[in-house]
Amino acid sequence: MTAHKWDDQLSAVWKDALGDELSLLPEGSLRWEVPKDSSFGDLANAVAFKLAGIRKLPPAKLAETLAGQFLASAQKLGCRHLIDRVEPKSGFVNVFLSNRALVQVLEDILSQIEHYGTAQRTPVESVNIEFVSANPTGPLSVAHGRQAAVGDVLARLLQSQGYKVTREYYLNDEGRQIEQLARSLRIRYLEHFGQKTAIPEDGYHGLYVAEVAKLFADKYGDRFVSVPESESLPTFMQEGMLELLGWIKRDLEQFHLTFEEWTSQRWVRESGKIDAALARLKDQGVLFEAEDALWFASTKFGDDKDRVVRKRDGELTYLAPDIAYHEWKFKRGFDRIINLWGPDHHGYIARVKAAVAALGLSPDRLTVRIVQLVTLSRNGKPVPMSKRQGEFVTFREIMDEVGVDATRFFFLMRTMESHLDFDLELAKSQSQENPVYYVQYAYARICSILAKAPASALKPALDRLTEPEERLLMRTLFQYPVILRLCANAMEPHGITVYLRKLSESFHVFYTKHRVISEDAALTDARLSLIRATKQVLANGLGLLGITAPEHM
Repeated sequence: MTAHKWDDQLSAVWKDALGDELSLLPEGSLRWEVPKDSSFGDLANAVAFKLAGIRKLPPAKLAETLAGQFLASAQKLGCRHLIDRVEPKSGFVNVFLSNRALVQVLEDILSQIEHYGTAQRTPVESVNIEFVSANPTGPLSVAHGRQAAVGDVLARLLQSQGYKVTREYYLNDEGRQIEQLARSLRIRYLEHFGQKTAIPEDGYHGLYVAEVAKLFADKYGDRFVSVPESESLPTFMQEGMLELLGWIKRDLEQFHLTFEEWTSQRWVRESGKIDAALARLKDQGVLFEAEDALWFASTKFGDDKDRVVRKRDGELTYLAPDIAYHEWKFKRGFDRIINLWGPDHHGYIARVKAAVAALGLSPDRLTVRIVQLVTLSRNGKPVPMSKRQGEFVTFREIMDEVGVDATRFFFLMRTMESHLDFDLELAKSQSQENPVYYVQYAYARICSILAKAPASALKPALDRLTEPEERLLMRTLFQYPVILRLCANAMEPHGITVYLRKLSESFHVFYTKHRVISEDAALTDARLSLIRATKQVLANGLGLLGITAPEHM
Protein backbone atom coordinates (compact mmCIF):
# COMPACT_ATOMS: atom_id res chain seq x y z
CA MET A 1 0.00 0.00 0.00
CA THR A 2 1.48 3.37 -1.00
CA ALA A 3 1.68 6.40 1.23
CA HIS A 4 -0.89 8.06 -1.03
CA LYS A 5 -3.36 5.28 -0.24
CA TRP A 6 -2.57 5.55 3.46
CA ASP A 7 -3.19 9.27 3.23
CA ASP A 8 -6.58 8.57 1.63
CA GLN A 9 -7.38 5.80 4.09
CA LEU A 10 -6.57 7.96 7.09
CA SER A 11 -8.67 10.75 5.58
CA ALA A 12 -11.52 8.22 5.36
CA VAL A 13 -11.05 7.65 9.08
CA TRP A 14 -11.59 11.37 9.65
CA LYS A 15 -14.75 11.30 7.58
CA ASP A 16 -16.12 8.47 9.69
CA ALA A 17 -15.06 10.17 12.93
CA LEU A 18 -16.68 13.50 12.03
CA GLY A 19 -19.85 12.16 10.46
CA ASP A 20 -22.41 14.84 9.59
CA GLU A 21 -20.11 17.61 10.86
CA LEU A 22 -17.91 17.09 7.79
CA SER A 23 -20.44 18.91 5.62
CA LEU A 24 -20.00 22.02 7.80
CA LEU A 25 -16.27 22.25 7.14
CA PRO A 26 -14.60 24.06 4.21
CA GLU A 27 -13.00 22.03 1.44
CA GLY A 28 -9.52 20.82 2.30
CA SER A 29 -10.12 20.67 6.06
CA LEU A 30 -9.03 17.03 6.23
CA ARG A 31 -5.74 17.62 4.41
CA TRP A 32 -2.73 16.08 6.12
CA GLU A 33 0.49 17.98 6.75
CA VAL A 34 4.00 16.74 7.43
CA PRO A 35 5.25 18.14 10.76
CA LYS A 36 8.57 19.94 10.57
CA ASP A 37 9.62 18.29 13.83
CA SER A 38 9.51 14.47 13.81
CA SER A 39 8.57 14.51 17.51
CA PHE A 40 5.16 15.77 16.38
CA GLY A 41 4.45 12.61 14.39
CA ASP A 42 4.41 11.47 10.79
CA LEU A 43 1.20 13.24 9.78
CA ALA A 44 -0.64 16.16 11.37
CA ASN A 45 -4.13 17.50 10.86
CA ALA A 46 -5.53 20.92 11.77
CA VAL A 47 -9.22 20.00 11.62
CA ALA A 48 -9.70 21.02 15.27
CA PHE A 49 -9.10 24.65 14.27
CA LYS A 50 -11.81 24.39 11.59
CA LEU A 51 -14.27 22.68 13.94
CA ALA A 52 -13.63 24.75 17.06
CA GLY A 53 -16.24 27.38 16.22
CA ILE A 54 -18.87 24.77 15.46
CA ARG A 55 -18.35 22.82 18.68
CA LYS A 56 -17.61 26.00 20.65
CA LEU A 57 -14.45 24.54 22.17
CA PRO A 58 -10.82 25.73 22.14
CA PRO A 59 -8.83 23.90 19.41
CA ALA A 60 -6.40 22.39 21.95
CA LYS A 61 -9.26 20.92 24.01
CA LEU A 62 -11.14 19.77 20.94
CA ALA A 63 -8.03 18.05 19.54
CA GLU A 64 -7.99 15.77 22.61
CA THR A 65 -11.56 14.65 21.88
CA LEU A 66 -10.90 14.26 18.17
CA ALA A 67 -7.84 12.09 18.81
CA GLY A 68 -10.05 9.59 20.63
CA GLN A 69 -12.69 9.71 17.91
CA PHE A 70 -10.02 9.17 15.27
CA LEU A 71 -8.64 6.05 16.97
CA ALA A 72 -12.14 4.63 17.43
CA SER A 73 -12.93 5.10 13.75
CA ALA A 74 -9.56 3.61 12.74
CA GLN A 75 -10.46 0.50 14.73
CA LYS A 76 -13.90 0.40 13.13
CA LEU A 77 -12.52 0.72 9.58
CA GLY A 78 -9.75 -1.82 10.05
CA CYS A 79 -6.75 0.51 9.89
CA ARG A 80 -5.77 0.61 13.53
CA HIS A 81 -2.72 -1.52 12.71
CA LEU A 82 -1.25 1.41 10.74
CA ILE A 83 -1.16 3.63 13.80
CA ASP A 84 1.19 3.44 16.75
CA ARG A 85 -0.45 6.32 18.61
CA VAL A 86 -2.30 9.62 18.15
CA GLU A 87 -1.24 12.69 20.12
CA PRO A 88 -3.11 15.99 20.32
CA LYS A 89 -0.74 18.94 20.57
CA SER A 90 -1.48 22.68 20.36
CA GLY A 91 -4.71 22.02 18.49
CA PHE A 92 -3.21 19.58 15.99
CA VAL A 93 -3.99 15.89 15.88
CA ASN A 94 -0.66 14.12 15.27
CA VAL A 95 -0.50 10.56 13.99
CA PHE A 96 2.50 8.27 14.56
CA LEU A 97 2.76 5.26 12.24
CA SER A 98 3.19 1.76 13.62
CA ASN A 99 6.29 -0.34 13.03
CA ARG A 100 4.16 -2.63 10.86
CA ALA A 101 3.25 0.34 8.68
CA LEU A 102 6.89 1.46 8.40
CA VAL A 103 7.95 -2.01 7.30
CA GLN A 104 5.29 -1.81 4.61
CA VAL A 105 6.80 1.52 3.48
CA LEU A 106 10.12 -0.17 2.75
CA GLU A 107 8.40 -2.99 0.89
CA ASP A 108 6.45 -0.46 -1.18
CA ILE A 109 9.61 1.44 -2.14
CA LEU A 110 11.55 -1.68 -3.09
CA SER A 111 8.68 -3.00 -5.21
CA GLN A 112 7.61 0.28 -6.83
CA ILE A 113 11.19 1.64 -7.27
CA GLU A 114 11.04 4.68 -9.59
CA HIS A 115 7.24 4.82 -9.32
CA TYR A 116 7.30 5.33 -5.55
CA GLY A 117 5.76 8.73 -4.88
CA THR A 118 3.93 8.95 -8.21
CA ALA A 119 0.15 9.06 -8.47
CA GLN A 120 -2.55 8.63 -11.08
CA ARG A 121 -5.52 10.90 -11.67
CA THR A 122 -8.89 9.91 -13.04
CA PRO A 123 -9.80 11.68 -15.20
CA VAL A 124 -6.41 13.02 -16.24
CA GLU A 125 -6.22 16.83 -16.08
CA SER A 126 -4.21 18.73 -18.66
CA VAL A 127 -2.04 21.65 -17.57
CA ASN A 128 -0.22 24.28 -19.62
CA ILE A 129 2.72 25.96 -17.86
CA GLU A 130 4.17 29.01 -19.59
CA PHE A 131 7.46 30.28 -18.16
CA VAL A 132 10.78 31.96 -18.97
CA SER A 133 9.37 33.57 -22.19
CA ALA A 134 12.25 36.04 -22.33
CA ASN A 135 12.28 38.44 -25.26
CA PRO A 136 14.88 37.40 -27.88
CA THR A 137 16.78 40.64 -27.39
CA GLY A 138 19.66 39.31 -25.29
CA PRO A 139 21.01 36.38 -23.29
CA LEU A 140 18.93 34.85 -20.52
CA SER A 141 19.43 36.57 -17.18
CA VAL A 142 19.83 34.99 -13.76
CA ALA A 143 16.17 35.80 -13.07
CA HIS A 144 15.16 33.91 -16.22
CA GLY A 145 17.26 31.01 -14.97
CA ARG A 146 15.29 30.84 -11.74
CA GLN A 147 12.04 30.80 -13.72
CA ALA A 148 13.46 27.99 -15.84
CA ALA A 149 14.24 25.90 -12.76
CA VAL A 150 10.93 26.54 -11.02
CA GLY A 151 8.84 25.99 -14.16
CA ASP A 152 10.58 22.81 -15.24
CA VAL A 153 10.45 21.21 -11.78
CA LEU A 154 6.81 22.25 -11.33
CA ALA A 155 6.06 20.52 -14.63
CA ARG A 156 7.94 17.38 -13.54
CA LEU A 157 6.15 17.42 -10.18
CA LEU A 158 2.68 17.70 -11.71
CA GLN A 159 3.51 14.96 -14.21
CA SER A 160 4.53 12.70 -11.32
CA GLN A 161 1.09 13.28 -9.79
CA GLY A 162 -0.80 12.21 -12.87
CA TYR A 163 -1.28 15.49 -14.74
CA LYS A 164 -0.69 15.81 -18.48
CA VAL A 165 1.65 18.79 -18.70
CA THR A 166 2.70 21.01 -21.60
CA ARG A 167 5.63 23.41 -21.12
CA GLU A 168 5.23 26.50 -23.27
CA TYR A 169 7.49 29.42 -24.19
CA TYR A 170 5.72 32.56 -25.41
CA LEU A 171 8.05 34.32 -27.83
CA ASN A 172 7.56 38.08 -28.02
CA ASP A 173 9.12 38.40 -31.48
CA GLU A 174 7.72 41.73 -32.61
CA GLY A 175 7.18 45.26 -31.39
CA ARG A 176 9.34 48.13 -30.25
CA GLN A 177 11.94 46.10 -28.35
CA ILE A 178 12.70 44.01 -31.43
CA GLU A 179 12.99 47.15 -33.54
CA GLN A 180 15.40 48.67 -31.00
CA LEU A 181 17.49 45.51 -31.11
CA ALA A 182 17.66 45.78 -34.91
CA ARG A 183 18.71 49.44 -34.78
CA SER A 184 21.38 48.71 -32.16
CA LEU A 185 22.65 45.77 -34.20
CA ARG A 186 22.79 47.90 -37.37
CA ILE A 187 24.82 50.60 -35.60
CA ARG A 188 27.34 48.02 -34.36
CA TYR A 189 27.48 46.47 -37.84
CA LEU A 190 28.31 49.84 -39.45
CA GLU A 191 31.13 50.30 -36.93
CA HIS A 192 32.92 47.41 -38.64
CA PHE A 193 33.11 49.57 -41.74
CA GLY A 194 34.21 52.84 -40.12
CA GLN A 195 30.82 54.46 -39.49
CA LYS A 196 30.54 55.60 -35.86
CA THR A 197 27.07 56.36 -34.44
CA ALA A 198 25.97 56.35 -30.83
CA ILE A 199 23.35 53.79 -29.83
CA PRO A 200 20.19 55.53 -28.56
CA GLU A 201 19.63 55.64 -24.80
CA ASP A 202 16.76 53.11 -25.07
CA GLY A 203 18.74 50.84 -27.38
CA TYR A 204 20.71 47.71 -26.48
CA HIS A 205 24.24 48.49 -25.31
CA GLY A 206 25.57 45.11 -24.26
CA LEU A 207 28.73 43.66 -25.76
CA TYR A 208 26.63 40.75 -27.01
CA VAL A 209 25.14 43.15 -29.60
CA ALA A 210 28.63 43.80 -30.97
CA GLU A 211 29.23 40.03 -31.03
CA VAL A 212 26.08 39.42 -33.06
CA ALA A 213 26.94 42.37 -35.34
CA LYS A 214 30.33 40.79 -36.09
CA LEU A 215 28.62 37.54 -37.05
CA PHE A 216 26.38 39.57 -39.33
CA ALA A 217 29.35 41.36 -40.90
CA ASP A 218 31.19 38.06 -41.42
CA LYS A 219 28.13 36.64 -43.15
CA TYR A 220 27.14 39.60 -45.36
CA GLY A 221 30.26 41.71 -45.66
CA ASP A 222 29.52 45.36 -46.51
CA ARG A 223 26.32 44.53 -48.40
CA PHE A 224 24.15 46.65 -46.06
CA VAL A 225 26.49 49.61 -45.52
CA SER A 226 24.82 51.78 -48.15
CA VAL A 227 21.31 50.42 -47.68
CA PRO A 228 18.95 52.88 -45.93
CA GLU A 229 17.83 51.93 -42.43
CA SER A 230 14.20 51.59 -43.48
CA GLU A 231 15.16 48.93 -46.05
CA SER A 232 17.79 47.05 -44.02
CA LEU A 233 16.05 47.05 -40.65
CA PRO A 234 13.83 43.99 -41.34
CA THR A 235 16.93 41.91 -42.11
CA PHE A 236 18.75 43.07 -38.99
CA MET A 237 15.59 42.41 -37.00
CA GLN A 238 15.17 38.87 -38.28
CA GLU A 239 18.86 37.91 -38.15
CA GLY A 240 19.43 39.38 -34.70
CA MET A 241 16.33 37.78 -33.24
CA LEU A 242 17.15 34.34 -34.68
CA GLU A 243 20.73 34.48 -33.42
CA LEU A 244 19.73 35.45 -29.89
CA LEU A 245 16.92 32.92 -29.88
CA GLY A 246 19.59 30.34 -30.70
CA TRP A 247 21.54 31.47 -27.64
CA ILE A 248 18.43 31.10 -25.48
CA LYS A 249 17.72 27.61 -26.78
CA ARG A 250 21.31 26.52 -26.19
CA ASP A 251 21.13 27.75 -22.58
CA LEU A 252 17.90 25.84 -22.03
CA GLU A 253 19.37 22.72 -23.62
CA GLN A 254 22.40 22.94 -21.31
CA PHE A 255 19.91 23.21 -18.42
CA HIS A 256 18.18 20.01 -19.62
CA LEU A 257 14.94 21.91 -20.25
CA THR A 258 12.73 21.17 -23.24
CA PHE A 259 9.61 23.10 -24.15
CA GLU A 260 6.86 21.17 -25.89
CA GLU A 261 5.45 24.36 -27.43
CA TRP A 262 6.97 27.61 -28.71
CA THR A 263 4.32 30.21 -29.52
CA SER A 264 5.17 33.30 -31.54
CA GLN A 265 3.41 36.59 -30.81
CA ARG A 266 3.88 37.51 -34.46
CA TRP A 267 2.02 34.33 -35.42
CA VAL A 268 -0.78 35.20 -32.96
CA ARG A 269 -1.22 38.55 -34.69
CA GLU A 270 -0.84 37.32 -38.28
CA SER A 271 -3.31 34.49 -37.63
CA GLY A 272 -6.03 37.03 -36.89
CA LYS A 273 -6.43 35.90 -33.30
CA ILE A 274 -5.97 39.39 -31.85
CA ASP A 275 -8.62 40.95 -34.08
CA ALA A 276 -10.96 38.05 -33.35
CA ALA A 277 -10.49 38.32 -29.57
CA LEU A 278 -11.09 42.08 -29.61
CA ALA A 279 -14.19 41.55 -31.77
CA ARG A 280 -15.56 39.12 -29.17
CA LEU A 281 -14.92 41.62 -26.39
CA LYS A 282 -16.71 44.27 -28.46
CA ASP A 283 -19.67 41.92 -28.90
CA GLN A 284 -19.73 41.51 -25.11
CA GLY A 285 -19.97 45.29 -24.77
CA VAL A 286 -16.77 45.64 -22.78
CA LEU A 287 -14.74 47.71 -25.28
CA PHE A 288 -15.27 51.44 -25.52
CA GLU A 289 -13.60 54.43 -27.17
CA ALA A 290 -12.33 57.37 -25.15
CA GLU A 291 -9.56 59.94 -25.63
CA ASP A 292 -9.05 58.67 -29.21
CA ALA A 293 -8.09 55.21 -27.89
CA LEU A 294 -9.82 51.85 -27.53
CA TRP A 295 -10.32 50.70 -23.95
CA PHE A 296 -11.20 47.43 -22.23
CA ALA A 297 -13.67 47.90 -19.34
CA SER A 298 -11.68 45.61 -17.06
CA THR A 299 -13.07 47.22 -13.89
CA LYS A 300 -16.27 45.25 -14.54
CA PHE A 301 -14.24 42.11 -13.82
CA GLY A 302 -12.29 43.11 -10.74
CA ASP A 303 -9.41 45.20 -12.15
CA ASP A 304 -8.62 48.49 -10.41
CA LYS A 305 -8.92 50.55 -13.60
CA ASP A 306 -9.86 50.18 -17.26
CA ARG A 307 -7.08 49.37 -19.72
CA VAL A 308 -6.13 50.66 -23.17
CA VAL A 309 -5.87 47.97 -25.86
CA ARG A 310 -5.28 50.25 -28.87
CA LYS A 311 -3.50 53.60 -28.51
CA ARG A 312 -4.25 56.85 -30.33
CA ASP A 313 -1.74 56.10 -33.07
CA GLY A 314 -3.43 52.78 -33.77
CA GLU A 315 -0.68 50.70 -32.17
CA LEU A 316 -1.82 47.85 -29.95
CA THR A 317 -0.76 47.74 -26.30
CA TYR A 318 0.85 44.65 -24.77
CA LEU A 319 -2.55 43.66 -23.37
CA ALA A 320 -4.17 43.02 -26.77
CA PRO A 321 -1.95 40.09 -27.83
CA ASP A 322 -2.01 38.77 -24.25
CA ILE A 323 -5.81 38.58 -24.41
CA ALA A 324 -5.71 36.70 -27.71
CA TYR A 325 -2.93 34.39 -26.56
CA HIS A 326 -4.75 33.38 -23.39
CA GLU A 327 -8.01 32.82 -25.24
CA TRP A 328 -6.17 30.55 -27.68
CA LYS A 329 -4.61 28.58 -24.82
CA PHE A 330 -8.04 27.94 -23.34
CA LYS A 331 -9.39 26.92 -26.74
CA ARG A 332 -6.67 24.29 -26.97
CA GLY A 333 -8.51 22.43 -24.23
CA PHE A 334 -6.26 22.74 -21.19
CA ASP A 335 -8.04 22.19 -17.89
CA ARG A 336 -5.65 24.49 -16.10
CA ILE A 337 -3.28 27.23 -17.25
CA ILE A 338 -0.31 28.33 -15.14
CA ASN A 339 1.83 31.38 -15.89
CA LEU A 340 5.11 32.03 -14.11
CA TRP A 341 6.00 35.71 -14.42
CA GLY A 342 8.70 38.00 -13.09
CA PRO A 343 7.90 40.60 -10.39
CA ASP A 344 7.69 43.38 -12.99
CA HIS A 345 4.52 41.70 -14.31
CA HIS A 346 2.63 41.66 -11.01
CA GLY A 347 0.32 44.44 -12.18
CA TYR A 348 -0.73 42.45 -15.23
CA ILE A 349 -2.41 39.65 -13.29
CA ALA A 350 -5.73 41.39 -12.62
CA ARG A 351 -6.13 42.67 -16.18
CA VAL A 352 -5.41 39.30 -17.79
CA LYS A 353 -7.80 37.52 -15.43
CA ALA A 354 -10.39 40.21 -16.22
CA ALA A 355 -9.97 39.56 -19.95
CA VAL A 356 -10.40 35.82 -19.42
CA ALA A 357 -13.63 36.44 -17.50
CA ALA A 358 -14.89 38.89 -20.14
CA LEU A 359 -14.40 36.24 -22.81
CA GLY A 360 -16.74 33.94 -20.89
CA LEU A 361 -13.96 31.70 -19.56
CA SER A 362 -13.31 30.76 -15.94
CA PRO A 363 -10.51 32.89 -14.42
CA ASP A 364 -10.20 30.24 -11.70
CA ARG A 365 -8.62 27.97 -14.31
CA LEU A 366 -5.80 30.53 -14.75
CA THR A 367 -3.11 30.67 -12.07
CA VAL A 368 -0.40 33.32 -12.23
CA ARG A 369 2.56 32.99 -9.89
CA ILE A 370 5.34 35.52 -9.45
CA VAL A 371 8.92 34.22 -9.39
CA GLN A 372 10.97 36.71 -7.44
CA LEU A 373 14.43 37.98 -8.34
CA VAL A 374 17.82 36.58 -7.40
CA THR A 375 20.73 38.25 -5.62
CA LEU A 376 24.19 36.81 -6.24
CA SER A 377 26.76 36.64 -3.46
CA ARG A 378 30.15 35.10 -2.67
CA ASN A 379 30.65 33.94 0.88
CA GLY A 380 27.80 36.18 1.99
CA LYS A 381 29.01 39.31 0.17
CA PRO A 382 26.92 40.77 -2.70
CA VAL A 383 28.13 40.31 -6.28
CA PRO A 384 27.25 43.16 -8.68
CA MET A 385 24.74 41.88 -11.21
CA SER A 386 25.69 44.52 -13.80
CA LYS A 387 29.34 44.52 -14.89
CA ARG A 388 29.35 47.43 -17.33
CA GLN A 389 26.91 49.44 -19.39
CA GLY A 390 24.42 47.11 -20.98
CA GLU A 391 26.09 44.02 -19.50
CA PHE A 392 24.82 41.73 -16.77
CA VAL A 393 25.61 38.36 -15.24
CA THR A 394 23.94 35.78 -17.46
CA PHE A 395 22.23 32.49 -16.75
CA ARG A 396 24.91 30.70 -18.78
CA GLU A 397 27.69 32.21 -16.65
CA ILE A 398 26.05 30.81 -13.50
CA MET A 399 25.73 27.33 -15.04
CA ASP A 400 29.31 27.42 -16.29
CA GLU A 401 30.67 28.47 -12.89
CA VAL A 402 28.75 26.22 -10.47
CA GLY A 403 27.31 23.50 -12.75
CA VAL A 404 23.78 22.63 -13.76
CA ASP A 405 23.02 20.50 -10.69
CA ALA A 406 23.90 23.20 -8.17
CA THR A 407 22.19 25.87 -10.27
CA ARG A 408 18.94 23.90 -10.28
CA PHE A 409 19.03 23.07 -6.57
CA PHE A 410 19.94 26.59 -5.41
CA PHE A 411 17.26 28.21 -7.57
CA LEU A 412 14.67 26.02 -5.80
CA MET A 413 15.80 26.49 -2.19
CA ARG A 414 13.25 29.23 -1.47
CA THR A 415 9.58 29.50 -2.33
CA MET A 416 9.17 31.10 -5.74
CA GLU A 417 7.60 34.28 -4.35
CA SER A 418 10.51 34.80 -1.92
CA HIS A 419 13.65 36.69 -2.87
CA LEU A 420 16.59 34.30 -3.37
CA ASP A 421 20.22 34.82 -2.34
CA PHE A 422 22.46 32.60 -4.47
CA ASP A 423 25.90 32.10 -2.88
CA LEU A 424 28.24 31.14 -5.74
CA GLU A 425 31.09 29.89 -3.57
CA LEU A 426 28.78 27.78 -1.42
CA ALA A 427 27.24 26.26 -4.57
CA LYS A 428 30.70 25.16 -5.73
CA SER A 429 31.96 23.87 -2.40
CA GLN A 430 32.32 20.17 -1.66
CA SER A 431 31.17 20.32 1.93
CA GLN A 432 28.17 19.44 4.05
CA GLU A 433 27.22 23.12 4.05
CA ASN A 434 26.46 22.85 0.32
CA PRO A 435 22.94 21.34 0.26
CA VAL A 436 23.13 19.76 -3.19
CA TYR A 437 26.52 18.22 -2.40
CA TYR A 438 25.10 16.98 0.93
CA VAL A 439 22.21 15.19 -0.81
CA GLN A 440 24.32 13.77 -3.63
CA TYR A 441 26.95 12.61 -1.13
CA ALA A 442 24.30 10.66 0.78
CA TYR A 443 23.39 8.89 -2.45
CA ALA A 444 27.01 8.18 -3.36
CA ARG A 445 27.77 6.90 0.14
CA ILE A 446 24.89 4.41 -0.11
CA CYS A 447 26.19 3.25 -3.51
CA SER A 448 29.61 2.67 -1.94
CA ILE A 449 28.12 0.56 0.86
CA LEU A 450 26.01 -1.49 -1.52
CA ALA A 451 29.03 -2.17 -3.74
CA LYS A 452 30.65 -4.00 -0.80
CA ALA A 453 27.48 -5.69 0.43
CA PRO A 454 26.99 -9.46 0.55
CA ALA A 455 24.05 -11.09 -1.19
CA SER A 456 20.82 -10.37 0.68
CA ALA A 457 18.02 -12.70 1.70
CA LEU A 458 15.00 -12.73 -0.59
CA LYS A 459 12.77 -11.88 2.36
CA PRO A 460 14.76 -9.77 4.82
CA ALA A 461 13.48 -9.52 8.40
CA LEU A 462 12.53 -5.85 8.29
CA ASP A 463 10.97 -6.04 11.73
CA ARG A 464 14.55 -6.07 13.04
CA LEU A 465 14.68 -2.33 12.28
CA THR A 466 13.67 -1.02 15.69
CA GLU A 467 16.42 1.45 16.59
CA PRO A 468 15.26 5.10 16.86
CA GLU A 469 17.53 6.18 13.99
CA GLU A 470 16.20 3.37 11.79
CA ARG A 471 12.59 4.25 12.58
CA LEU A 472 13.25 7.95 11.93
CA LEU A 473 14.72 7.13 8.50
CA MET A 474 11.74 4.89 7.70
CA ARG A 475 9.32 7.60 8.81
CA THR A 476 11.07 10.13 6.57
CA LEU A 477 10.83 7.73 3.62
CA PHE A 478 7.09 7.41 4.24
CA GLN A 479 6.67 11.18 3.92
CA TYR A 480 8.01 11.41 0.34
CA PRO A 481 4.69 10.80 -1.50
CA VAL A 482 2.87 13.03 0.96
CA ILE A 483 5.37 15.84 0.33
CA LEU A 484 4.91 15.48 -3.44
CA ARG A 485 1.16 15.70 -3.10
CA LEU A 486 1.39 18.79 -0.88
CA CYS A 487 3.86 20.48 -3.24
CA ALA A 488 1.66 19.72 -6.24
CA ASN A 489 -1.45 21.07 -4.53
CA ALA A 490 0.43 24.24 -3.61
CA MET A 491 2.11 24.40 -7.04
CA GLU A 492 5.37 25.05 -5.17
CA PRO A 493 8.31 22.66 -5.84
CA HIS A 494 10.59 24.22 -3.22
CA GLY A 495 9.44 21.64 -0.63
CA ILE A 496 11.21 18.84 -2.52
CA THR A 497 14.62 20.39 -1.77
CA VAL A 498 13.70 20.71 1.91
CA TYR A 499 12.61 17.08 2.00
CA LEU A 500 15.75 15.74 0.31
CA ARG A 501 17.96 17.56 2.78
CA LYS A 502 15.88 16.13 5.63
CA LEU A 503 16.11 12.61 4.19
CA SER A 504 19.87 12.95 3.72
CA GLU A 505 20.26 14.13 7.30
CA SER A 506 18.20 11.18 8.58
CA PHE A 507 20.42 8.81 6.62
CA HIS A 508 23.67 10.40 7.82
CA VAL A 509 22.45 10.22 11.45
CA PHE A 510 21.60 6.55 11.01
CA TYR A 511 24.89 5.76 9.26
CA THR A 512 26.97 7.56 11.88
CA LYS A 513 25.43 5.54 14.70
CA HIS A 514 24.94 2.09 13.15
CA ARG A 515 26.99 -0.29 11.01
CA VAL A 516 25.08 -1.46 7.98
CA ILE A 517 27.21 -4.56 7.31
CA SER A 518 27.91 -6.59 10.43
CA GLU A 519 28.30 -10.17 11.63
CA ASP A 520 24.55 -10.32 12.28
CA ALA A 521 23.40 -11.53 8.84
CA ALA A 522 19.69 -10.95 9.45
CA LEU A 523 20.23 -7.40 10.71
CA THR A 524 22.62 -6.72 7.82
CA ASP A 525 19.94 -7.81 5.31
CA ALA A 526 17.38 -5.56 6.96
CA ARG A 527 19.68 -2.53 7.00
CA LEU A 528 20.72 -3.11 3.39
CA SER A 529 17.03 -3.01 2.47
CA LEU A 530 16.67 0.22 4.43
CA ILE A 531 19.51 1.96 2.60
CA ARG A 532 18.38 0.56 -0.78
CA ALA A 533 15.01 2.17 -0.15
CA THR A 534 16.73 5.41 0.88
CA LYS A 535 18.86 5.34 -2.26
CA GLN A 536 15.74 4.87 -4.39
CA VAL A 537 13.87 7.78 -2.85
CA LEU A 538 16.93 10.04 -3.15
CA ALA A 539 17.17 9.08 -6.83
CA ASN A 540 13.46 9.72 -7.36
CA GLY A 541 13.63 13.13 -5.70
CA LEU A 542 16.79 14.23 -7.50
CA GLY A 543 15.24 13.05 -10.76
CA LEU A 544 12.23 15.31 -10.16
CA LEU A 545 14.63 18.22 -9.71
CA GLY A 546 16.46 17.32 -12.93
CA ILE A 547 19.64 16.70 -10.91
CA THR A 548 22.04 13.79 -11.34
CA ALA A 549 22.47 11.06 -8.73
CA PRO A 550 26.23 10.29 -8.83
CA GLU A 551 27.46 6.90 -7.64
CA HIS A 552 30.94 8.29 -6.86
CA MET A 553 32.02 11.68 -5.47
